[in-house]
Amino acid sequence: MIHRITVSDELLAYLNEHRVYFTPFGNCKVQGRFRPTDQLVFPSNGRIEPYSNYINGSFLFSIGSFSFTRSVFPINTIIGRYCSIGARVSVMGVDHPISRFTTANITYDRHAITNAQFFKDHPEIENFQVNNQEPKNALSATIGNDVWIGEDVTIARGVTIGDGAILASKALVTKDVPPYAIVGGVPAKIIRFRFPQNAIDRLVQLKWWNYEVQSILSASADIPIEEFVEMVENAVERGNAKPYNPKVVDESVLAPYIK
Repeated sequence: MIHRITVSDELLAYLNEHRVYFTPFGNCKVQGRFRPTDQLVFPSNGRIEPYSNYINGSFLFSIGSFSFTRSVFPINTIIGRYCSIGARVSVMGVDHPISRFTTANITYDRHAITNAQFFKDHPEIENFQVNNQEPKNALSATIGNDVWIGEDVTIARGVTIGDGAILASKALVTKDVPPYAIVGGVPAKIIRFRFPQNAIDRLVQLKWWNYEVQSILSASADIPIEEFVEMVENAVERGNAKPYNPKVVDESVLAPYIK
């Protein structure tokens, strides 16, 4: 189910308290971002973690803490934690059946107004089998944690962007991207990996974003990756790295504003 929630100062203040933002400067600077009649679109299974930021659009797809997006994604998109997403990133439209007599949607979408009206006008073919054999058409993209996506990137439906990956500006991503890969081009190909394979293997196993950041931070942001991994591994082993389980904004939290 999809909920449509009318934007109000009260709602924006409420989300501000939950650390969900709509500008780089917080919801107190949101003037001009929305019109009085605008509505936010939220899926019933959506989960928004605190310290996240939707800089453009009104679709509240699921997003993790410390992530921001300047792009609008389909409502069923899932974005992990610590992601940085530039402007004009898009998910491709549906695939069309190229092996049928026509690629038009009359063979797979009975609900489109043109087709719905046609079948209503012509009951003699009401038994015509409309069949969507492209299950990924119902999917969006899944974006992992610590992902950086540059501007003007296009991502195919059903694609998974692995943790730690980087998508260069203007890339056309048609296949899954492995963890910590840097990809670019049309179609996108792996340029290189962010770290040596041994460090990547340990990072994939560690999943540092699942811990409270204040319990794993060092004194320096520029700590070499090998030292960072070892530091967090030791913190986990000693029990000092606390699992991060924030209070999320979900359907129950937004219930007072859902009409």
